[in-house]
Amino acid sequence: MNRWHVIIGGVLIGALGFGASFDFWRQNIFSGKIAATVAQNTGVAENKQQKTIEERIQEAFVRSQNRKGVYMSAAVANDQGRSGTKLRNSILDLMKKTELNAVVIDVKEVDGMETTKNLQPFLEELHRNDIWAIARLTVMRDDSQVALHPNWYVHKTNGAVWRDNHGHAWFDPAHPEVRKYTADAAKKVIDMGFDEVQFDYIRFPSDGALNVAVYPAYRTKEEPKYKVMGEFFKYLHDELKQYKPEIILSVDLFGYVASRGNDFGVGQRLEDLKDNFDYISFMLYPSHYYSGFFMAADPERNLPEVNYPYRAANISAVVSNHPYDVVYRSILFAEDFLAGKFDKKNASSTPATATTTGEVANATNAAKETNVTKVSNARFRPFLQAFDLGADSSRGIIYDAAKIKAQIDAAERAGASGWLLWNASNVYNISALQPENSR
Repeated sequence: MNRWHVIIGGVLIGALGFGASFDFWRQNIFSGKIAATVAQNTGVAENKQQKTIEERIQEAFVRSQNRKGVYMSAAVANDQGRSGTKLRNSILDLMKKTELNAVVIDVKEVDGMETTKNLQPFLEELHRNDIWAIARLTVMRDDSQVALHPNWYVHKTNGAVWRDNHGHAWFDPAHPEVRKYTADAAKKVIDMGFDEVQFDYIRFPSDGALNVAVYPAYRTKEEPKYKVMGEFFKYLHDELKQYKPEIILSVDLFGYVASRGNDFGVGQRLEDLKDNFDYISFMLYPSHYYSGFFMAADPERNLPEVNYPYRAANISAVVSNHPYDVVYRSILFAEDFLAGKFDKKNASSTPATATTTGEVANATNAAKETNVTKVSNARFRPFLQAFDLGADSSRGIIYDAAKIKAQIDAAERAGASGWLLWNASNVYNISALQPENSR
């Protein structure tokens, strides 16, 4: 059957032309494991022929769609001891039994690169099992270069290296050497054979004594933070797509970014993403909405206003108990924004300056433009909460299979191209997942 998919696809390319067939394939024919299988079989059949850049890019996009994955720490991916092996094998077992077909692996964290000689054979095992391999790189939060390159870092007014509330140092996003260092790290994992590179902590710091932060390269009084980050996004895109045109690039963003159009102090703004990333992974963890979650009414979709506080006397009202709405409404808002349906300067779902939620609803709806100018072609593949947070579990809110399923259903109904589950312990609930080939 896979062979016939390839033949049919070839006929469509000839009939429709490359551009039309590319969009048709991406949007209507392939998804998840089927796409990966067809692409893999196509590669075998055409192994004797040199593929063009366009063909390689097309194949990568087809294979990247509708990926459903889980997070895996570097320790679990690399460790050959009993504990690491057990967790690693349990995740591989989930991949075989359920709808899962991707894994996000830490390759660079706060202490620098975390790849060992054990990662390469594991990566090859993933590919043998048709599992999409995503390399996660933290960017600005990095302690590894403090001794070698102290001039890359944010400092305090007294000259010492500035650190956040967790004691970690942060790069200056405007420093050209930081940009090169990040691109070089990405190239290393591209060479290892990862299918996708995902950037996290790609922003300015959000916690700590920000009033004493001094930047060596960033001109605080002359440039907005979002401009610096927009330039960083473009640099990574241009550098890495030139290095390997078919590499898939993705970015992790705060969940709040999905529900507002303006920057809130860290340089992450929907407008500046443009087409620098193929996928956007909003971290839509309901337990992390410490300011609550608000979304104006959506008359076009017949959706009501929602306003969930972080704390309330009635525990059923708090945001952590509404995982479906948080994910569903966030993705819809972000989709509308990137489609150009909002006035980029005023679009926001956050009732920060209005006296009533009704005023915010009216202001947000009024921001919709008649002349639509698309902002980005990026697709959404959100991170979903698959863990319990102490502040919630202490008040009886547990992220069980039902709450995880609610997020998955919301992401899929909203049109996301797959989703990713996050649990720092690397343990996932099989009851929250569909059996393989069930959808």
